Amino acid sequence: MSLAALATSAGLSKSEISKLENGVRPFRPDHVIRLAKIFGVGPMEMLSPASPLRTMLSDSKTDSELPLFDGRDLAREGANATARSSVPRPPQMRGTTQAYAVTVADLSNAPALAIGSTLLVDPDMPANVGDLVVNRVSFAPLAFYLRQDDEGGIYGMTLSRRRVDLTIEDVEKLHRVIGVLVSSLTFSRA
Repeated sequence: MSLAALATSAGLSKSEISKLENGVRPFRPDHVIRLAKIFGVGPMEMLSPASPLRTMLSDSKTDSELPLFDGRDLAREGANATARSSVPRPPQMRGTTQAYAVTVADLSNAPALAIGSTLLVDPDMPANVGDLVVNRVSFAPLAFYLRQDDEGGIYGMTLSRRRVDLTIEDVEKLHRVIGVLVSSLTFSRA
């Protein structure tokens, strides 16, 4: 069943169905009742372990975690870098198969991003002027804001105000940052 057909049958918007499916919005009892009618089962059956609803919402490891790359590895190895570990996938990033996270490992992006911060990246979302992006062109600097000058030229502006010139083709290689997790590190005076 298509998203549009399901939304129409359930009396909900396509956006609402998509948010439920991706875990962005929690299911309410009325959602379960509406969907049970559509699938021809009772509400209790919809909540059973083998139900279509549980299958739709299953939390497999690949959908509950994001691969975590170290920013230094990306700067050094580029696209050949491998993930060092993983971080929990935020609900709004479920279903984004190519999403990943990157730790900020140096002060080249200071003071806006603290060392240890984690960038949540969705490469499927197109980068737009004004977005914070991961630099997949040269990987150094790791992140910058996408800007456009008065003549229409596209460039990157690092968080420390350094300009990075880009071509239109380069923009297609940038990956959009959709969230930042701030480190829980604490510093004390010696």
